[in-house]
Amino acid sequence: MKPTDAIVKAEITHPVIERQPYRELRGVLNDPHGEISLREVWHLLLSHKHAIVSCLLVMVMLAIAVSLILPTRYEAVVRLTLNSDSQNVLGLDDLQSMATGGADTLTKVETQVHILQTDSLAWDVISQLRLDQNPNFAPKKCRSGAEAAVDRVSPQCRSTLLRQFHARLRVESVPKTEMFELRFRNSDPVLAMTIANTLASTYMERNFKTRFEATEQASTWLAQQLDDVRKNVESTQQKVTDVQKKIGIIGTDENNNMLISKLDEVNKQLVQAESERIVREARYRVAMTENPELLASVMPGSTLQALRIQQADLQNQYAQLSSRYGDAFPRVVQVKAQLAQVDTALQAEIAKAGTQMESEYKAAVRSENVLRAELEKEKKEAFKMNEGAIQYAILKRELNAGRDLYESMVKKLKEAGIMAGLKSTTVTIVDAAQIPTQKAEPHLTLNIALGILAGAFSGICLAFALENTNETIRTPGDLETQCLLPSLGVIPALTNGNSRNGHRSRNGQQALMPADSDKLLPVTLAFPSSPVAEAYRSLRTTLLLASPGAPPKLILVTSALPGEGKTMTSINSAIVLAQKNRRVLLVDADLRRPTVHTRMGVPNNSGLSGALSGNDPAESYVPHPTLPTLSILPAGHRPPLPSELLDSDRMRELIARWRGEFDHVIIDTPPVLGMSDAVVLSTQADAVVLVVRAAESGRQSVRRAREVLLGVHAKLAGALVNAVDLNSMDHYGYYGYYGNKYHHYYGADEEKN
Repeated sequence: MKPTDAIVKAEITHPVIERQPYRELRGVLNDPHGEISLREVWHLLLSHKHAIVSCLLVMVMLAIAVSLILPTRYEAVVRLTLNSDSQNVLGLDDLQSMATGGADTLTKVETQVHILQTDSLAWDVISQLRLDQNPNFAPKKCRSGAEAAVDRVSPQCRSTLLRQFHARLRVESVPKTEMFELRFRNSDPVLAMTIANTLASTYMERNFKTRFEATEQASTWLAQQLDDVRKNVESTQQKVTDVQKKIGIIGTDENNNMLISKLDEVNKQLVQAESERIVREARYRVAMTENPELLASVMPGSTLQALRIQQADLQNQYAQLSSRYGDAFPRVVQVKAQLAQVDTALQAEIAKAGTQMESEYKAAVRSENVLRAELEKEKKEAFKMNEGAIQYAILKRELNAGRDLYESMVKKLKEAGIMAGLKSTTVTIVDAAQIPTQKAEPHLTLNIALGILAGAFSGICLAFALENTNETIRTPGDLETQCLLPSLGVIPALTNGNSRNGHRSRNGQQALMPADSDKLLPVTLAFPSSPVAEAYRSLRTTLLLASPGAPPKLILVTSALPGEGKTMTSINSAIVLAQKNRRVLLVDADLRRPTVHTRMGVPNNSGLSGALSGNDPAESYVPHPTLPTLSILPAGHRPPLPSELLDSDRMRELIARWRGEFDHVIIDTPPVLGMSDAVVLSTQADAVVLVVRAAESGRQSVRRAREVLLGVHAKLAGALVNAVDLNSMDHYGYYGYYGNKYHHYYGADEEKN
């Protein structure tokens, strides 16, 4: 498959890749599950460590500055406890629990905590201590005069003093205990202790007054209501007596009256009569069947059972004798006559039993009807008296409730008279406040710790923000995911660690000056065993295998924008190809700003511009002094219209001639964007290499260059990431471990040399 085909296929397969965010896209394409590993996050943070450290230092310095600016305050502490087992003054604990839903100890403690933070209690303390006149508490604009009354404080100043009081006050419960702490902060330690103790004592006094006043109010109310309850009970008692006489109730039970007793008796007799009638009816129905066996079962004392047994015996004898002697035998005739007599007697007995059972059944029916009529009569009488019985039951319940209430009120009234003068409270002071000796704020250590946390958090957020807003190409993965370009390789940035006396070139960091030389040399010649030289040899292998069948002869090297290292890439690529004993021609086709002759240290003769004007190009070839198979064709003098010359028939003739004379032709062209020189020559090249500078080339410019080259059907082999810092965190995930080992290996070899 050709490189262009691969690119087109990538465009079809991933039509929306360019619109996806970088980090999400990298996770989707490199991770099958679409997740970012912790290692990548760690490397991301390390790549922005300077920003994180800066945020951390700024926040820490800000915390220190705030700690130095804030005024010094001292905190006084009062500890109180809740006595949950103390009894209510009036002994109404059960009723109070029912009303409040049985609040637990935690709820009671929280209630006291909120009471201590009320405005009324705070204003009582301010009034007692005249904090509105204290310069250590009241603001200057709200400070009252020495003779001014506290009631004359304006509403605005009153609100300001209360806000300041609550801002310095803190009340909180102690976990898993019935204790809570009252804390107050002020710049004056003595004033802080005084306010804390005054607030606690005022709270205790108000608690006592509240309970004492509640007791007195309850006693007064009970005394007023007791007489009304007594009169109500007496009136209800008289009504109960009158209704009892009216409806005939005997005793104290509303159900104990003559009518109800009689109704119960008649009802019992009716039930018994109904049961008797059902039994008689069942026996009568059995008699109507005239079945002697059934009649014998319901009349065990009758002669039916004996007659039935005698009948069965005679039938048995008759059957035996008749079968043996015949019907004319005297004994058979005798037995037959006896059997006839027994049958007659049995029928007579059955008729007698039926008559008897019918009589008994009719008598039972008459008895039941009489009792039922009597019951209906009694019911009518009971219905007439039902209203009176209901009224009696209501009055009796009202009477009982009134008696219970009266007795309870008498008891509570006596208890209130005894307990009204006692001080009963559910809260006691465990520790009173002392003069604080250590300042509570500013807390320098805590502020620095918070500054560190805030700095770390803001630094991490800034790192992610910088990562998401970075639009440059940094890794081969960016080329593949963001620009849909195959990666041809990575050219590391050569640092001073590779040579003690080396000089780094801005243009890709690939032109060095050895210690024993006074001129610039390409890195593949100055340090042939360096990682950079090895990277170019890897690029050579990739290019030779880029085209199926035969390796590309005409290789065009360009970039999207100037300063991305395309010239040094062309030079070093030509050198490594020549080192393989290939006939190589390096052509400087950048007729606008030629630099190949400067980098290679050769004269800029008539060169390519002269050859395009009609001169013999062989006369302009400059052989390399150390590589006999490498020839250099400089750009020559700058022509007025470079793009027209490069797109001429003469240029196509030169390219055809070079194909026959050399194994490989490396053409260095101007950038793609902004001029058409590289675009014109790309249509005749066997492979086009787009050079991208790591951490500087923008994604938009690289994508635009790709679109321009593919628009003219150029054979774009891929892109080369130039000047990559393998020690940076951006590339550690790709080449970090290998790059470090590789660098040390070749670095040691350079030290030997």
